[in-house]
Amino acid sequence: MAGSPKSRKRQKKWNVLESVIFFILVLATLFTLMRSPVFEVRNVLVQGNLYLGEEQIQAAADIGQGVNIFAVKTAAVAANLKQVPMIREAKVARSLPSSIVITVVERVPMGLIPAKDGFIEVDEDGVYLTGAAAGTPGLPVITGVQVDVSGPGQAFESEGLKSALAVIKGLPAGSAANLSEVHVGDDGQINIYTTEGYQCRFGLPQEIQEKGIIFQQILLELRKQGAKIHYIDLSYTGQPVVYYKNQKKAGD
Repeated sequence: MAGSPKSRKRQKKWNVLESVIFFILVLATLFTLMRSPVFEVRNVLVQGNLYLGEEQIQAAADIGQGVNIFAVKTAAVAANLKQVPMIREAKVARSLPSSIVITVVERVPMGLIPAKDGFIEVDEDGVYLTGAAAGTPGLPVITGVQVDVSGPGQAFESEGLKSALAVIKGLPAGSAANLSEVHVGDDGQINIYTTEGYQCRFGLPQEIQEKGIIFQQILLELRKQGAKIHYIDLSYTGQPVVYYKNQKKAGD
């Protein structure tokens, strides 16, 4: 049987009072947490970095020591970190009571573009990462491409550059690490050169992985033989050709 109107009214007032008390308790708890030294940031931990130093990332995050951990706007810090050219993705999380954990995914340098005062490192997307010196280990110089020099963090818009990067990325890791130059011709044909002086006429940037496997196998055999060659022709995947120094080409 339902209660009387008076009892229902008293119950309603009590429910409202309970809600107000609960709200006050929540505010008091938040106020206490925001002022408690237990929750002051003492550590900013960085993980996932390979190319950037921990101090660089901490500086870009700009999280002051002693700030309350609940006052740190993690989404805003992550957005700031993604403004660093070398950082592709960033996640920022609280680790109670006093640590902030930053996890980054860095852009990986893949090649060098000649510039007025040296070279520019670019990743697989053609993003300008940083300036570099010639002969940076594992990074081939990309020639024959026309690019408008932009600033760090910006992507170069060039079909030739995209083709060259696609070839570098598609080669087996061991072969890509031994490249000294990737040249893109006016007709889109690509020539690659190794640090050992081998030249390969790679052809158009098609069937890259298949050509890369063949290229690696040929290089291994040439190293065993100690052979001197004019060049390797992989223009057609099914018909790889090696022109040796003592071999006459058709028409000679």
